[in-house]
Amino acid sequence: MREADIKLKIIRLIDSQKGEVLEQLYELIQSKINREKREEVPLASLETGYKEMSEDKDREVEAFEWIEGTLQSEGI
Repeated sequence: MREADIKLKIIRLIDSQKGEVLEQLYELIQSKINREKREEVPLASLETGYKEMSEDKDREVEAFEWIEGTLQSEGI
């Protein structure tokens, strides 16, 4: 089956849905697309990701709070 035929069938199937089923289809499609985008990120971009994480002050505070909670620093 050609891609154009598949797309047309998918659109027709989606168009025939309503309410909760339509919302679930949307979430399913969106999650699949987002997962594929994440998988496409090359390993070379890890450095960029680590740099962005290190500059995220909110996440840094959360990480330190979590570490303090797991170390039970009161007894150290």
